Amino acid sequence: MTVLARRIAAVPKRTSTDTWRAIAALLAAPGSPAHAELTAVTNVAGMLIAEECTRDNPIVVTAAAGPRVRIYTVHGEDALDDDEVNESPLAAYPTDEDQWQVALPCQADELASIAAALAAHPRVAAHADDDDASAVTAAASATSSGGNLIDLAELERP
Repeated sequence: MTVLARRIAAVPKRTSTDTWRAIAALLAAPGSPAHAELTAVTNVAGMLIAEECTRDNPIVVTAAAGPRVRIYTVHGEDALDDDEVNESPLAAYPTDEDQWQVALPCQADELASIAAALAAHPRVAAHADDDDASAVTAAASATSSGGNLIDLAELERP
């Protein structure tokens, strides 16, 4: 699978919510249903960007077709350095097809509260910094498409 990466300038170049808006515009055509869905989680995503959860752990975007997209945020003086940032547009919006998912990284101790805040948005999920985001998006995809979700780790519990 092909993976594309982008590094988006955050604070101090732009606020954390403006950073999320720039990411949403990169992933979905403004005015589209997907863009509206992404902007609906601006507060949660902005908070995670402000906490710099997205500095070393990417926002992972998966779609039915096309490459997986990993988005990192760049903070501090590096955000002002054009050599550290890559905000070039993608060849196509990964949210153009119906089957897309976004996984936002968060700290492990915040996972439950972030997941609860995102519950009304089934295409956007949270994963702890050290989790495999692809597993999170696959699970979210199965849940949102009405498929059965089986937690294999739970089957191994005594």
